[in-house]
Amino acid sequence: MITFETNIQDRLVRMYSDFPLKNAAGAILKTLAQISTKTDIFNGKFVMCFGWAYFFLDEREEDDGTKFWVVQTSDYKKNPLKDKNDNVTVSLLVQNMQLEAVQKAKLKPEAVTFKDTILVLKAALNSKEIYLNRTEPTKDGDSGWYLGLLDDPDEENHTSDEYEKIPSYRFLEGRAEVLRVLQMPVGTVAVINENKLTALVDGNDQPLEFTSDEERRRLGAEARQKMEQELAEAQAQAEKAAAENEETTEAETEE
Repeated sequence: MITFETNIQDRLVRMYSDFPLKNAAGAILKTLAQISTKTDIFNGKFVMCFGWAYFFLDEREEDDGTKFWVVQTSDYKKNPLKDKNDNVTVSLLVQNMQLEAVQKAKLKPEAVTFKDTILVLKAALNSKEIYLNRTEPTKDGDSGWYLGLLDDPDEENHTSDEYEKIPSYRFLEGRAEVLRVLQMPVGTVAVINENKLTALVDGNDQPLEFTSDEERRRLGAEARQKMEQELAEAQAQAEKAAAENEETTEAETEE
């Protein structure tokens, strides 16, 4: 587990992640610091919506009495509307993939949160090839996204009971690629084959750039290599610090 630490308003704040997602974690901590200059974020009730995810602050205490605050996020494996998780990895990964998608497409993001719903044709949920189309949301909590079958000859004839509204976090399991495009603006159409984005166009049917699955695998391999290097360096520094501390303790004992 990786720990990110900073001091905000003279309080120690920590974030925990399975991966060294420095940029994503740094963006969260920087935003918290900015907000803290205008409002009390340490009142036990603070909630911050940052892109797709929500973040919270929970006060803790070490065995030696040292107090600190943990940045939490929603627990998507339980009930994310009420349960919280100290491990923010999923929220940071979704943040990264959505940011990469809009930047690659050179678009201004339009927010969707984990609890906003997607209108889904039930028959499309287990289909190999699907498409998503974003229209203007009709009310709060509606993402504006529709997920249907590609080349569906009966699309105009489906009855209301063939559709379902699903909160976007439910796509974390089995079809996470859907989450990648959710910050795209109204008018965007995306095609997904299995769990790979294969086409992306804007509201004028103009193609948008996106990172291919092959390129993502290559970048992922490079990122993993860098991550392993950073973890090895961190472990080496920790071992060195422990050794120096042991030498200091032995020297003090001899004296």
